[in-house]
Formats: sequence, structure tokens, C-alpha cells
Amino acid sequence: MRIVFWGASGGCGTTSSMAAVAGYYALHRGGRIFCMQLKSAGGDLELFFSSWEKRPMFREESTYYALEGMDYLIRQEQNHKLDWDCIRESLVPFFDYRLFCLPCGQREKSKLYPRQSLALQSRVAFRMEKHADLLFIDMGNERSALAEELMQSADVVVVNFSGEQKELEEFFECPFRCSGKLVYLLSNYCNEQVYNIANLRRIYRTQETCTCVLPANPFFAQACARGRLESFMKKRFRSRFCQRDEQFAKELSRAARMIAEAGTDG
Repeated sequence: MRIVFWGASGGCGTTSSMAAVAGYYALHRGGRIFCMQLKSAGGDLELFFSSWEKRPMFREESTYYALEGMDYLIRQEQNHKLDWDCIRESLVPFFDYRLFCLPCGQREKSKLYPRQSLALQSRVAFRMEKHADLLFIDMGNERSALAEELMQSADVVVVNFSGEQKELEEFFECPFRCSGKLVYLLSNYCNEQVYNIANLRRIYRTQETCTCVLPANPFFAQACARGRLESFMKKRFRSRFCQRDEQFAKELSRAARMIAEAGTDG
């Protein structure tokens, strides 16, 4: 099953939302889970799972170094050499080898790619999906030809909002088409915000069965910033909660179930 996350605006928490949902599945269901991020989405997905002490001291912007992650798979697909061995050696395991992350790579920037690179990324996603029980794709907030293609072929499209009026109005004035089910997710959520879930359903007529939230949680935000999302998830779902963490875990569980049901129904 392919689950696509798309952000209604830049910096609205799409990557952290996807990482949290994927981590929840890794803890609570079996199967092989892959997470990938398009080159245009920011290249920060693997940093949510990699702590500071495991990161390189600096990254050299040079074509001297070998390709890695998405860069490597794009090159292999371009040369018609992409197979399971290439994919397997590019994935980084987390959550006791239940979740695997594909780094974006740092050598080649998206603006330097040839025009056919969009099609190459789509073909990489298609080949990865063949070997995964769940494939999560972070598309950032770009509406490109590649984004439209991935939405059309996805089983579930999760639209991530920060709750700002401008992004909500722009999206619902011109929503995109997709073949699968749409799920709306309000991240960094607070009940007191103007565009809360009740107003979202009332103003934009969204259904309760396709609208979910991720409450604001400073410990979650800190874990993402420090690359300790895996330890945060394990502690919160395998130990006692404080009240704030309990609400976060409850809503994350609900969001994960809603996304899974949408994919199954579709």
C-alpha cells in the first residue's frame, strides 16, 4: 500500500507527521515499512531518526563523493540497473528493522537534475513499493507533475495542515484529484486555535471519518529536532504516559487507524 503525505504549506509539519505515523505502524503491526522523501521535499527525513552523535560533523558539497540514497537509486534506474540489491543497500533500518528510511542524498540537488529526473523518482517509488508492505512518501508541498502522478496512484493521500486560514482556503478552493482516499491531518494541534477540527468540519464540510489531528507536544518536537523520534515513540507507547503524552498517543493511534482504514476501503 502506498501512502502519500502532502503539505498544504511549507513548514507545516508534513515530514514529522509522516514519521510519527510510520513509527506507530512499525511498533504495532508487522510487515516491511519503507519511508522515502522526494528531492524537492527538503531532504531532512532521515534526520528525525538519526541522533546528533550519529550524524557527520559536516557535509561537503562536492561531486567527488559517492552517490547515496535517492541519488544512487536515481542513477541506477537511469542506467537500467536498479534492483532489490540496490534498494536494500540504500535503506537505513530503524525500529528493530521494522522501518527503513531512504536518505535523499546530498550530492545532487533537484535543480541540477535533467528534466527526466521526475520520471526517474516516480519509477524508484514504484520499484520500492514492490518490496514493501507499506510505502510512505513525503512530497513536501510542491504541486508538480510528479506530485500529481504519485497522488493519482496512491492508495491514501494525507493532506497535512498547520491550521492557518490562508493554506486552508487555498487548498479547498483548488483541491487536487487522487484515485485513493483523502485524509486531512491537522498537525501541532490545539483545541483553542481558530481553525480547530470542529470549525474545519463546519466550514469546509470535511467528514469526521477522514479528519484527524496530532496535538502539539513539546517532547515530540524536541525528539524530532534531536533525531530521537524512535526512542520517543518506544517510551510513549511502552510505558506510562503523562497526561499530555497520553492525548498525543491517543490521537496518533486514531490517525494511524483512520489512514489504514482509508487504504483498505479504497
